[in-house]
Amino acid sequence: MDDYKLQHKAKMDEMLLVMPGVKAGKAFGYPAYKINGKVFAFVGGRGVAIKLPAQRVNELIDGKHIKPFEPADGYIWKEWISIQRDDPAEYEQDEALFEESVTYVLEITS
Repeated sequence: MDDYKLQHKAKMDEMLLVMPGVKAGKAFGYPAYKINGKVFAFVGGRGVAIKLPAQRVNELIDGKHIKPFEPADGYIWKEWISIQRDDPAEYEQDEALFEESVTYVLEITS
């Protein structure tokens, strides 16, 4: 699939591939980022999706930049959010969320 913004992928590469153990890959046809072989983030559509606990997802949703992750089939993924920023540099303010996602995925896969 090519339904993603190349500038967002470039920013995610810059931010995420410097984290210890993070590798680039593919998931759901999109550029993805994995820790210990498990996906914690991917670039797709209008933003970047990251995996977090369902309760945390509910706390973070603001309806503006952080939304529930809802693929084209209309089903909301309860443990995923979509962070949608116009300017890729703005993802830097979400760095702690990306780190939180890595920690969460490591915990649930250990």
